[in-house]
Amino acid sequence: MRKHLMTGAVCVALSACETGTDDASSSSGGAQAKGNAQIFLEAEDTIPEGLEPGDGEENIQDGWTVRYDKFLAVVGNFRATSSANSQASLAKPDVLVVDLRSLPVGGLVLAEFTDVAAIRYDRVGYDIPNASASSTCAPGISADDCAMMKQNGYSIFIEGVISKTDGQSCSPTQPNQCVAAAEVRFRWGLAAGTAFDDCAPPEGDSGFSIPTGGTAQVKPTIHGDHWFFTNITQGEEITERKAQWIANGDLDHDGETTLAELGQVAASDVFPASEGYNLSGAIIPVNTARDYVEAQARTLGDFQGEGECPTRRILD
Repeated sequence: MRKHLMTGAVCVALSACETGTDDASSSSGGAQAKGNAQIFLEAEDTIPEGLEPGDGEENIQDGWTVRYDKFLAVVGNFRATSSANSQASLAKPDVLVVDLRSLPVGGLVLAEFTDVAAIRYDRVGYDIPNASASSTCAPGISADDCAMMKQNGYSIFIEGVISKTDGQSCSPTQPNQCVAAAEVRFRWGLAAGTAFDDCAPPEGDSGFSIPTGGTAQVKPTIHGDHWFFTNITQGEEITERKAQWIANGDLDHDGETTLAELGQVAASDVFPASEGYNLSGAIIPVNTARDYVEAQARTLGDFQGEGECPTRRILD
């Protein structure tokens, strides 16, 4: 399991702190035991650190090194309810545009709920929606990057490079036709708004429990390696990681693979079953390599590190 950037959290997001008393975030019940919850955003370490080539289960198996220069996301609309108590609910509809490579020291808090029912909230979700004019620029993101996300209505924007000393870019349809490509850049913005629900930690029951008189720390987690999976993750991440498809998608061999180029590449040509790929289960049809990028963007929302949010819904 991967380590993550965040080990604690402080209240840093605009309007991030919220009381659960006498409002929609509260639960009734008179003398019922109370506690608190702090919801903060975590970035998988692949986002600031990239991925290394190698034979390990979390390495890039085909020899490429991956580094991100930017990783921007829109995150918010946290929600939690209890199937055992219909009156217990937590909700914070705010949406933040976040630079996941520049999260504040100590953590980016999405919400705080105080003096709420100390029970198990087993139905938990949050969104990675498309940015809009009403989205809030989180601490740590530049004004230009935040404006770019809003203007384009992106939910995710990534920019980076794959590199390999003896790397090659090969024709997707004629794999024996290759040119040297020691470095291939990518710069992709996607309006792939997605809701993530039924979140569960890596082990144990769904959701989280608030302890009586204590505080639960709840961590929506954004992963940075799903573009390299040989499958569409729907649960435990049992997969290999490969990057050659990005190099092969550089159709004009100018050193950058664009989304427009990937839209011209049949998924079957760069993700063949003979190399271990299985693209079933995607939330959208995967006909092109660009579709694959978007399908994986709609899987990035995880929970408590390596936990999953398996119920996904497309947002406008």
